[in-house]
Amino acid sequence: MKHMNPNAAYAVNSKGQLVKTEAYNQKTMVLRTLTPDMKATPEQIAALEEASRHPIVFDADCPELTPAMAEAFRKAARIRDTRKNNAS
Repeated sequence: MKHMNPNAAYAVNSKGQLVKTEAYNQKTMVLRTLTPDMKATPEQIAALEEASRHPIVFDADCPELTPAMAEAFRKAARIRDTRKNNAS
């Protein structure tokens, strides 16, 4: 099985896939799609376990969503998905 590189940067692409971004070059950026058969490294698992022990902290820049705000996000996502599906 393939392992995720602990020193690499990862991002979600426009298709919702987790991809590894390598060193940025002004002319190109390399993206690699991670597949379900890839495993996280022990260091990555340890980092995730450590993060799970810390509470979520909300502040003025990132407030906790109210039920109305959460519903607005869900509606916006449904509209986006509908438009995306109709455009195909």
